[in-house]
Amino acid sequence: MTPGRPGVIFLLCLLSFPLVARAGLFDGDTQQQMADLHAQQDLLAKQQQTLDERITRMESSLQGYPDMVLRMESLNQEMAELRGKLDEQTKHINDVDKHVHELYLDLDTRLKALEGPAKPADGSPAATSSPSSGDNGKQASAAGNAKAGSSGEGSPYDDALASFSAGKYEASLKKFQAFVKDHPDDTKVPNALYWVGMNELLLKNYKAARNTNQDIYKKYPDSSKAPDALLNLASAWAGLGDMGKSKAALKLLIKEYPDSSAATKARARLK
Repeated sequence: MTPGRPGVIFLLCLLSFPLVARAGLFDGDTQQQMADLHAQQDLLAKQQQTLDERITRMESSLQGYPDMVLRMESLNQEMAELRGKLDEQTKHINDVDKHVHELYLDLDTRLKALEGPAKPADGSPAATSSPSSGDNGKQASAAGNAKAGSSGEGSPYDDALASFSAGKYEASLKKFQAFVKDHPDDTKVPNALYWVGMNELLLKNYKAARNTNQDIYKKYPDSSKAPDALLNLASAWAGLGDMGKSKAALKLLIKEYPDSSAATKARARLK
């Protein structure tokens, strides 16, 4: 028997019901998956926003980092320069102390070389004047009094030197300065100026010592004290912290007075 139209429709409905039900089931799974995906997307978006905020904060923090690094490098460079200057100043002080020590060691020899002349022996012409000498005797007496300022017994020069030997440098300085002022034409003026400069060095008045020793070299280049004046000039420059000019003075000393004992000391200092 062939089913009628209503029967065919009924059969088609029966056959399509599982498909509709299965499609509904699939639609439910798909919606859940979509919901899960949206939830994951929202979570990832929040995580991305959090990361962006952290990166922004880090970038803000790091913006000053290059400047900080540059400042640190600048500070390190300044510290290195300060250490170098400190080492240089320490060397300057050591050089000055060494020279002062040399001066003390050499002092006895210099004092002996600068001692006053020996007393005249008994029976010398100075001790036996006669009425027959006349005007010549008067002139000789006047000449002897003129020389008393530098070589007589208890002369100002000897007094100043005795003060130096006793370590009274300020008193010695004033006495030698007075001698130079009162006896400008005396042959011992270069020596007196040398001791002026020596006292100034020992009193650490380096500017005055520089000027005094420069004057000795310029005004009395042929004096026996000129080489020692240049040596003391180098010490004065070192005391003032100018090692370039100190070395220049030592080189000038070696050039101008190569055979002097002062030149030997200058060569030793330049090594």
